[in-house]
Amino acid sequence: MRLGGRLRRLIEANHSLADMESLEELLPRLLELAKDVTGAEASSVMLYNPRRNVLEFASVKDEVVSENVAEILKSKVELRMGEGIAGWVAQHRKPVIVTDVQGDPRFFKGADKQTGFVTKNLLCVPLAHRYELLGVISVLNVKGKPCFDSEDQELLESFANLAAVAIIRSRLFETRIKEERLEAKLEAAAKIQALFWPRLPEELGVGSKVWAVSIPAAFVGGDLYDVIPLPDGSWLVYVGDVSDKGLPAALVMASLSTKIRSEALLHRDVDRLLESVNNSMVDLMAAEGFFATLALGRYWPGAGRLEMSLAGHPPPLWIVGDHLRPVPELRGISLGMAYAVTYGKKEIRLSPGESVVFVTDGVTEAENERRELFGQQRLLEYVRKGVGPPWGTGLLDAVNAWRGGAEASDDITLLEIWRDRG
Repeated sequence: MRLGGRLRRLIEANHSLADMESLEELLPRLLELAKDVTGAEASSVMLYNPRRNVLEFASVKDEVVSENVAEILKSKVELRMGEGIAGWVAQHRKPVIVTDVQGDPRFFKGADKQTGFVTKNLLCVPLAHRYELLGVISVLNVKGKPCFDSEDQELLESFANLAAVAIIRSRLFETRIKEERLEAKLEAAAKIQALFWPRLPEELGVGSKVWAVSIPAAFVGGDLYDVIPLPDGSWLVYVGDVSDKGLPAALVMASLSTKIRSEALLHRDVDRLLESVNNSMVDLMAAEGFFATLALGRYWPGAGRLEMSLAGHPPPLWIVGDHLRPVPELRGISLGMAYAVTYGKKEIRLSPGESVVFVTDGVTEAENERRELFGQQRLLEYVRKGVGPPWGTGLLDAVNAWRGGAEASDDITLLEIWRDRG
């Protein structure tokens, strides 16, 4: 084929490669075009695996090799850097023309042995994008002349440049498809997680009300809360925070939520309930390196009485008028860290107009665009200047205003119980 015709084929190859986005579709077409441009009997491409530092057969094209044999090459033949002629080209990032392949000491005979193909001469060039090695492309046994020449080499190098761009584009496309699929799965996971949030009653009874919200930093998060009615008219309430965030934390959150619900009616005292839940969760959490903090309470609306127990969690905010009233000190390690842990129990009583707000640390540790924390002082300032009860929605607005355009650094959960003013 004359040079003008071969250049036209090169231009046609560029257009053809530009239309393909899947690597699986691209490689066979790439090799067909490489054969066509250089007038070779066969062609192959080996892609570089940087994790293993080897070249792996990705595709083979000729009139003899069947699909089955091609699959054998992909599964059984690989070259270390510097091994074989292809390994030499990859290592040195230089093209090579070999006129007598069988007599070249670098030649790796394993591929011919697997396929039955006899390689007589070859031209091999590196596939690279900028400084990144992608692999090598080889054309074998030129037709119509004794061996490949410098013109063939220039054409194949030009073709390899086009192919490298096409491979990079294909990988970017496949990455984008994977990201879109992952995003769809995460959106589905977020919808599933939303099913765990309880439907809050309009009121708990006798002028007591409740409000809660949980906002994950990503699609799904590790925070949890619940409001569970008990047979004597009291309510079990809690806010928790599983270490880490994202999908793994959300799965642990779901397990912990289910466990608390299943044991809520078995233990009258909140400290005993925490101890039982902890013993049930140690194996699951410790094996994967997770733990969870939890603030658990049992509330009797008629008396405004709240029994509390803490497992490594910040104490709730007891808001009286325009200030915070100290909550009795409670100690207890996080859930999932050890067996046979004991937890303390304390009691407070809400008067009409008072509120208790359970929060996760995503509230005080919310960061603005300068990486500054919302902090305890701004929380106190909000209570001093705000109007409530309820306080939760205003506190959430204050945290969001503080964050501005900064991405959420942690999940945020608030649960508020208050008594209407008399």
